[in-house]
Amino acid sequence: MLINEILRTKEGFSPLEVTLADYLLEHSQAIKKQSARYIAKKLFTAPSTIVRLCQKIGYQGYNEFREAYLQEQVYLSKHFDRIDPNNPFDFQDKNMVIANKMGSLYHEVIEDVLTLLDHDQLQATIHLLGEADFIYIFSLGVQLDIAQTFKDKMLKIGKNVITEEKADEMFYRSKYCDQKSVFVLISYSGETETLLRIAKQLKKRHIPLLAITTYGENSLFQYADFILYVSSREKLIDNLGSFSMNLSVLFLLDILYANLFNEDRENHYQKRVDASKSFEQYRTTHNSLLKDGNE
Repeated sequence: MLINEILRTKEGFSPLEVTLADYLLEHSQAIKKQSARYIAKKLFTAPSTIVRLCQKIGYQGYNEFREAYLQEQVYLSKHFDRIDPNNPFDFQDKNMVIANKMGSLYHEVIEDVLTLLDHDQLQATIHLLGEADFIYIFSLGVQLDIAQTFKDKMLKIGKNVITEEKADEMFYRSKYCDQKSVFVLISYSGETETLLRIAKQLKKRHIPLLAITTYGENSLFQYADFILYVSSREKLIDNLGSFSMNLSVLFLLDILYANLFNEDRENHYQKRVDASKSFEQYRTTHNSLLKDGNE
């Protein structure tokens, strides 16, 4: 959950913490130059009260909280100023207007994902997947179908990718899989109990876990060794089609595949061509735009 949401909902906050949360929301930019002592003086309370609230939210102290909160404000201030990710088109919109608005939404989602992409996390993830003997992918949503495209691409360059529809079977895989395996768990909320059960088992066995989830801490976050963030502007339910989440997953998996492909480009290209030719030898087209160079 985003810090902003925690401060707004104020769940489990004392009356004094509610006052402090309101102050932080109202002065979200000003706190960059404000110490815990300064805020405490303004609110006629003790600095320790501020530290305790930060710890309740999940941070060691005020400085760590402030850094994370300011980073979150920067993220939330970017993109989606011209289109609503939850309601990207209106009832009265004509077909081409909807088409253009969807194009704008896709552009914003891609930019949003790139903003959240961390170079070191990406590099480490690419290395992890490249070294793995088996890559297991699981999600309880339609994102598992999206992951099938990643699986197809990876199989053609000789990488073993397994997608599993049944939660119990994926749990058993997490319990007995080879140590050179990597798991990819995809969850928008990061709070799905079934996924968390698998994540706990992986943590117990020290099997690397890549989480593809939303920005801001959630339960899946604490079990993951590596995290890639999806665009995190859609509501869980109150949206028109989970467009942002689905596109984010497709984009991130394509980024991973493209980088893995480029690690050994010539070899992977030859493998892909050979695999496609051997299985799709009767595939043909009369469209000159689609014909391969040797046709």
